[in-house]
Amino acid sequence: MPCGEYFTDYESRMGLFRWRTQKIALVLALPIPFVAPLVLQGGMVTLLSQAYIFAVAVLGLNVILGYAGEIVLAQGAFMAIGAYSTSRVLAAGGGLLPALAVGGLAAAIVAVGFGLPSFRVKGFYIAISTLALQFIAEWFFNNTRAAFIHGGAQQQYPSTIGLIGDVGQVGAGLDKYYITLIAVLVFAMLSLNLSRTGIGKTFRAVHENDLSAAVLGVNVFRNKLLAFAIGGFMVGTAGGLYGFQIGFISPDYFTLSLTLEHYVMLLFGGLGRVWGALLGVGVVTLLRDYLREILGIASEVTGLNATATVPVFFGAIIIVVLAVEPKGVLAALGKIKEYLRKWPFAY
Repeated sequence: MPCGEYFTDYESRMGLFRWRTQKIALVLALPIPFVAPLVLQGGMVTLLSQAYIFAVAVLGLNVILGYAGEIVLAQGAFMAIGAYSTSRVLAAGGGLLPALAVGGLAAAIVAVGFGLPSFRVKGFYIAISTLALQFIAEWFFNNTRAAFIHGGAQQQYPSTIGLIGDVGQVGAGLDKYYITLIAVLVFAMLSLNLSRTGIGKTFRAVHENDLSAAVLGVNVFRNKLLAFAIGGFMVGTAGGLYGFQIGFISPDYFTLSLTLEHYVMLLFGGLGRVWGALLGVGVVTLLRDYLREILGIASEVTGLNATATVPVFFGAIIIVVLAVEPKGVLAALGKIKEYLRKWPFAY
């Protein structure tokens, strides 16, 4: 606790921003993403929009894996379900907000369906169940015979979309950037508050020891399915936002590699931590973009396909992070902060 600041009631103790320094940092930092497009180039704005979308998806993964402890290998499938469901609603003229809600709801329903095996199995076996969903989704969205359901493997989003029906046309200029920014702010606040509620604490109890939680009266199976539903909704909404941001969807965008990339982001930042997830998404997205540029230049100079080594690079990062600080970079930064706060004393 910073010197000179004291809690006088439980309400201030449970606040999201408890210290004066945190409140000052919030006031100074919050306007930055809103004014960033005015000073950045178009390519960087698009990259930030993609980072915001991936942040929503990783926050959903964090609810399932970080809070409830259920291993999910169908991140790409959930995003694909959300993207294609959103596209179908947009084609019917429903508007962006209802389409995103339907996309998130569809992904949540499928996530709950494939989370049902958690009643009997857990750990590696539930991971295999969700991995099966990934393969099924890739086959389904590439299957032309199922086009009457999903609308076709390759789909183009409308250039301009109404927020609700035809009201509030968006899609031109910086509309996509600000919509994705608002989305990540909303879901980040929901995730932060979820971790402080009884539901979030129940998720963590199930994560730590589901047998002990059951002995204490927690309905473990119901809470696991609830985590699948909440996380699936967030990931599905991110899939709809992703299609809206790039204007085009294809099954090739939602493969197993996308799932692994989101795992890199979450593990790098810190499992079970909202700020860690956001930090991991930001760092990994920027690193990936600059790394591809550097390796692209190396490919032209050497004549070798150096860009194929990008997954190897991120795999090495995960190994190093897990070996040095298994709780992620955010935990390491917390240790550094505590050390500096106590320095030069040892206590």
